Formats: sequence, C-alpha cells, structure tokens
Amino acid sequence: MSARLPERVRAALPRPEGLPGHRQVRPSTTLRTGPAVPALVLRGVLLLLVLGAGATVAANETQWTVVAALAVVVALRPHAALLAIAVAVLAALLAFSPGPWWALPLLVLLTHALLRLGATADAVSWRGRVELAVLREATPGFLAVQVVAQTAAVLALVLDSAAPVPWLVTVAVAALAVLAGALVRELRRP
Repeated sequence: MSARLPERVRAALPRPEGLPGHRQVRPSTTLRTGPAVPALVLRGVLLLLVLGAGATVAANETQWTVVAALAVVVALRPHAALLAIAVAVLAALLAFSPGPWWALPLLVLLTHALLRLGATADAVSWRGRVELAVLREATPGFLAVQVVAQTAAVLALVLDSAAPVPWLVTVAVAALAVLAGALVRELRRP
C-alpha cells in the first residue's frame, strides 16, 4: 500500500511542461455559426458595385479607366475614406455627363450599397467570414434609408428646373424631412 500511495500522489499532481510523459491537453472549444460568406466574396461584390455604378455614369474610355481603378482600389482596401472618394468621383461623373433619367436613382442605390457593404468588408480580414445573419440584420435599415434617398432622388428629378414656385421646393424638402424623421424613429424602437 505504501508503494501505491506515491504513485497516486504523482498522478494527481500536475506535471511541468516539457518533462517526458507529460501530455499537453489543449482546450476544446466549439464555436457554432450560421451560414457565412467569405470576405473575398464581399470584396468581389464591392468591385461589382463600383463597376455597376460606373456603367450608369461613365461616358467615355477615360471615365471607364477611372471607374475601373476606383473599383480595384475599393475592393483591395474598403476603407471609409476610399469609399467616400469613390462615391464622390461617381457623383462628379454624373454631374459632368448627365445620363438617362434612371441614372440618379440607380446611382443612389448602388453607392449606398457600396458604403454599407464596404463598412462590413473593412471590418473583416481577407480570410474572414461574415455570417448571412449579419447582412440580413442590416437590411431593414438599408431599405429605410433607401426609401428616403429614392424619394429625394425622384424629387430632384421632378423639380429639376421645373419648380413653378420656390416655396414648392421648400415644402418638398420639409415633407422629406418628416418622412426621414418617422423612419428613424421606427428604426430606433426595439
């Protein structure tokens, strides 16, 4: 019995690392996630969004070159400053070469999607993954902003040099502000 007691004591004591007979036990952790999209796919979608927005505003080869360069830069590094520069360049291209009536609403939609998705892609490493639930959760806010933005775009198209009275523009902007306020209050409710 005395021979077994030291063996039991040695077995109960933790062994220092590096000694023979020591088996290092790694902690076992399980992380359950839902379906996810690789960050590389998000960056590819950013590239497509910039190219799609460029298709609505680029009028010549030089502008297409600028849009393609912007698309690559934004896809490689979706930093907020670069996203803002891309949106500003796309808006400037639309201002310098106005396209069909649908160019403004489409540009509003694509640039807003670019900014929202770019913020998500910037927070994820190249090898990271984003759960679809994260993207799905952002959809109601995106749609609420789009309602206001598309209303403003259509209002801008309708009132473009056609406002019969200056107060009509003021009333339209006030109505848009009320709509925006109502949507923001609705989004803030739990």
